[in-house]
Amino acid sequence: MTGAPRFAMQFTVLEPILTREHARRLTDLARMADDYGLHSIGVGDTGFRLNEAAARVTLLALGTTHTYVGMRPTNPWTRDPQIAAAFLATIDGITGGRAFMEVATGDSAVRSVGRRPATRARLEEYVTCVRDLLATGHGRYDGRDIRVFTGPRDPVRISVGAEGPRMLRLAGAVGDAASIGTGLTPEVVAWSLEQLRQGARERGRRTAAEPWFTVRSALDADREAARDRLLPSLASILHHSMRHGVEDRLVPERHHAAVREYVDAYALADHQRADGGNARLMGELGLAGFAMDRWGMAGDASDWIRRIEELAGRGARRMWLANRGGLDELERTLRAFGEEVLPRVR
Repeated sequence: MTGAPRFAMQFTVLEPILTREHARRLTDLARMADDYGLHSIGVGDTGFRLNEAAARVTLLALGTTHTYVGMRPTNPWTRDPQIAAAFLATIDGITGGRAFMEVATGDSAVRSVGRRPATRARLEEYVTCVRDLLATGHGRYDGRDIRVFTGPRDPVRISVGAEGPRMLRLAGAVGDAASIGTGLTPEVVAWSLEQLRQGARERGRRTAAEPWFTVRSALDADREAARDRLLPSLASILHHSMRHGVEDRLVPERHHAAVREYVDAYALADHQRADGGNARLMGELGLAGFAMDRWGMAGDASDWIRRIEELAGRGARRMWLANRGGLDELERTLRAFGEEVLPRVR
């Protein structure tokens, strides 16, 4: 490879309620990630799973000295711009400038409180308001003026999550970074990067947002166990990325009917549940292999090394990896990545 890829990691802790011991261990995980040199670590922002992202991000902040920490993603509905700006300012202060926020239109977090995903216009207005609040103490959102009583602050890194062509163009135009969930096949990577550049050009921006590719991933010495563990996550992104249709998303025509049927039948109550029906339905419709090829990386350390080299060669050189499970499992995955994978891909 020419130049080393860069990595970030999502921590999805399946224990829903934090105890003091959980809190200590999550901070220890952040310290490990920092020692391994990860660019960023984050947690999802959804009360659907009975956890508060702000508390978990604070624990990550306390365990790091170099790594960016933040929510990945939040959304314009469940976290008001004033609350988001206050949180970002707090974490940025704790870390000395290493806070980030990823914002997307919303999926389980908004649907579970009876909302529909945000429009692109609302998302852009949200990003603008948060930035204005941090920079000047004043912003405007959803027809109302918002003020915060503090002095101006330096900008905070804001990433925009994108899984379709119009969101990619918006991310390229307004994000500091773009979290790309469109997929990892060669044609999808090239197309996604061009959509970012096009969005930047349309707004007169000289450079597009920094591209980071979402890699739904599971690392285990038992390859089949890793694949099985990844299926619920693949089921989630297959639904989320295709919920607006298969058109203009580079889906092979042979999968069009099955993808439409899958999206229509997706059960929110089973969202990312290992024992839920979504992953089973994905398999019954013959979509598991398609989803694995497009978004996945599952297997042991050698499988990960090969896949990372493959993705970097396609132009996906910045990768958001997944680390999902109980705290013991998260620690094993992070340690295996840091000690068995990273030294071989840098």
